[in-house]
Amino acid sequence: MKTSLKIVLKKTKLSDGTYPINLRVTINRRCKFYKTPYSTVPKFWNAKVGEFTSKFPNFLQANRILSTLKQDASKVLDLMIEQEKEFTLEVFDSLLRPEKVEIVKFVAFFQNRIEQFKEAGQVSSASSYNDSLKALKRFKPGVIKYEFTQIDYSFLVAFEADLRSRGCTNGGIGIYMRNIRAIYNSAIKSKIASLENYPFRDYVISKLKSTKIKKALTKEELQLLLDYDFSENTEGAKVLYTYLFSFFCRGMNFTDIAELKWDDINSNRFSYIRNKTGVAINVKIPENKDLDTILNYFRIYRPFDTDYIFSILDKDLSLYTKEELRARKSSVRDYYNKQLNIIAKECGIKTKITFYTARHTFATLSLKKGVNLYMLKQAFGHQSIKTTEAYVEDFNREELDQAFENLF
Repeated sequence: MKTSLKIVLKKTKLSDGTYPINLRVTINRRCKFYKTPYSTVPKFWNAKVGEFTSKFPNFLQANRILSTLKQDASKVLDLMIEQEKEFTLEVFDSLLRPEKVEIVKFVAFFQNRIEQFKEAGQVSSASSYNDSLKALKRFKPGVIKYEFTQIDYSFLVAFEADLRSRGCTNGGIGIYMRNIRAIYNSAIKSKIASLENYPFRDYVISKLKSTKIKKALTKEELQLLLDYDFSENTEGAKVLYTYLFSFFCRGMNFTDIAELKWDDINSNRFSYIRNKTGVAINVKIPENKDLDTILNYFRIYRPFDTDYIFSILDKDLSLYTKEELRARKSSVRDYYNKQLNIIAKECGIKTKITFYTARHTFATLSLKKGVNLYMLKQAFGHQSIKTTEAYVEDFNREELDQAFENLF
């Protein structure tokens, strides 16, 4: 009768880039793996002793839980000997009840998930989940002690009411709730939470439909920007030229524009990999005087000694950490958006302008000119047509009348 118990890091890579940690039970050379609440990357795991290294967040608590799981498994083996049970994995499995020792609380599990996003380099997801957790703590400071069973329908309804009182819209509330739902689903899969207490059977996120707000500029409003006089706002030139480049180059996202280098342009084309989706996109630069002016401006305007076309990154990409890069892009984008609205106000444009407006404007004007929605999907590098549809604004009554006037 040979038996062994060991906490191991499995070799099967999960979708978030981490590896699951399992309790491996071996009886008479047959093995069975039992899930634990954790997954991690190899650098935070000590395979020799079967526990987390001190660099893993909350490693002491995590190691205690793993140790408890192993001790409980050992007690089951002792019980099998005392009761003279048949020494097989099947008997062991029938006696082991790991769910009773998995006592990770809601916030601890939430924080662990955020750390996993960071370890996997998913900075945007980590930031979004962190914002959700901050909102929860602001709503109920005592949530840090809550079990998953306390995150019920009543809690979610009250949380929604609190968010609304702070001016949060349906769209923002939906993001918070989807993050909480994802955490709950992950906890159920990890046997931390029970499907029996799942609150999202009653709390329906799909009811939080966001009101469609006008984000695209009209053709006339766009022309006002093209005609803008920089003589009294020289600082606005780099901002508006970057925005117009985004529009002309298929609504190119700000975070991708920031990384575009002169060497990326070959004749009148350039290629890039979208940061958000990883999709490769090849763009033909339209031949017009406005783009010639924009590129000539940035050939002369060189505030930083870098290979990048636009004055967003002040050093080479490799010299930033992922957090620093995201912070740099975010701060510059916020400044540019403020400058854009100053320019828009001077032009008499009432629509609030951000860099996303360039993307929405490109999509809406393209569709109104007859471009197929599926072509827009490919141009944007979207993985779903529903994402593309969200960028396109509704036609007004006159446009609909004109479109169908001569159909028959």
